[in-house]
Amino acid sequence: MSKVYICDDDKLVLMMVERILGREHSVKTSKSIEELIKLVAEEKPDLILLDFQMPGTNGFEGIKRLKEENYFSDVPVIMVTGERDSALEIDCLNEGVEDFVHKPFVPDVLLTRVQMVLDRKANQKDMQAKMEEVIDKSFHDSMTGLFNRDYAIETIGNRLLESDKGAFIMIDLDNFKYLNDAYGHVKGDDAIRDVAGILETAVGGRGFAFRLGGDEFGVYMYTSDHAIVENFVIDLFGEYNRQAVEKDYLVNSSLSIGIALTPEDGETYDDLYAAADKALYCAKRNGKNGYCFYSVNFTDSSDNRIEVVNIRQLQKLIEDRKEIREQSGVYKVDYREFQRIYNYIGRCVERTHQKAKLVMVTLDVDETILADSVESEMQKVEKAIVSSLRRNDVGTRYSATQFLLVLIDVDFNCLENVIESRIMDNYSELSGRSGSMLRFEILDIKQ
Repeated sequence: MSKVYICDDDKLVLMMVERILGREHSVKTSKSIEELIKLVAEEKPDLILLDFQMPGTNGFEGIKRLKEENYFSDVPVIMVTGERDSALEIDCLNEGVEDFVHKPFVPDVLLTRVQMVLDRKANQKDMQAKMEEVIDKSFHDSMTGLFNRDYAIETIGNRLLESDKGAFIMIDLDNFKYLNDAYGHVKGDDAIRDVAGILETAVGGRGFAFRLGGDEFGVYMYTSDHAIVENFVIDLFGEYNRQAVEKDYLVNSSLSIGIALTPEDGETYDDLYAAADKALYCAKRNGKNGYCFYSVNFTDSSDNRIEVVNIRQLQKLIEDRKEIREQSGVYKVDYREFQRIYNYIGRCVERTHQKAKLVMVTLDVDETILADSVESEMQKVEKAIVSSLRRNDVGTRYSATQFLLVLIDVDFNCLENVIESRIMDNYSELSGRSGSMLRFEILDIKQ
């Protein structure tokens, strides 16, 4: 039911109009412009019927007051008048009045004119909403919901016209073809949406993220501060690597990033895009999974690329996991997640020459251990391992008598002397058996 407010100093007119319109609309009455403005301030109506001639004021002054209160543009007005003056009507129409009704009222005419104005306003709102939706869609990427290239071109261009400082960050999802081939296009689409979500969450109100097309994205930050931009980029890698550990289809992919700052690297969208693209090429050519700031003096050498694949970063990701913050010892996972972590570490080793070891601990079952007590004995083995190592080491149960470990960032020179003996001593203390019942196989982790 539409809300219609009537303003007229004639009580009889108010009563008649309220009776005519009250059957189909919610009607409120007022006897002066001041009363009408109070009503509108409390709740905006869908339509106002305004008497042209009232003591101390007229319709033009009433419209002026409504404009001053910023109500006139939102609410259509029908002018009520006892005069038939074409010049007056033209003046009112020029002021934005929607229609006229004349006294004395013909009920059906009044109802029809009111409904026509309400329908016209509703159609205008509907059309405006559809136009806004079309515009919104034209500036957004349908798959990810991010802004698209057209929006980026227009928005960045406008900001640059205002001599705005900023950073153009170009992001590429590495090994996307492999991801599609290995896991299918559905997972490929999921990966695209994962990157989009990471970018949108990370940038917040500091800029905006957009999709350039395919597996290529962009972020425009409202700052050209090198340190702020670099910290933002490092955080992107951290979040992506965290998700890569949790989602198997991301584990062999990574991000490469190129960065251009304004005004030093360009003062137009095209200039910034070209500079960021060159920096991205540098990052990808020299091993991927890194970032480059553009420089007019830089070459395509690895000296310009900053490597971010880092086993220490994985350690932090593991330590930050909520479920293990308060526990000590090895981070125990199921075998599937262990595989993902292992694959990630393999990439780290290949690209950064860091070291990691795969350790298999096997319980030798002899005649002193009955078949039905093997599980109980393995629980003691696990406890000995967990209590001997750190929580950023990762382990999983591999078989009925084996426990698999990945050891990262340790002094491998003392691996056999310290770690093995520590685990064996703890097992002996827990089980009362010889630590020599545990066998250790140690391999280098390679991609």
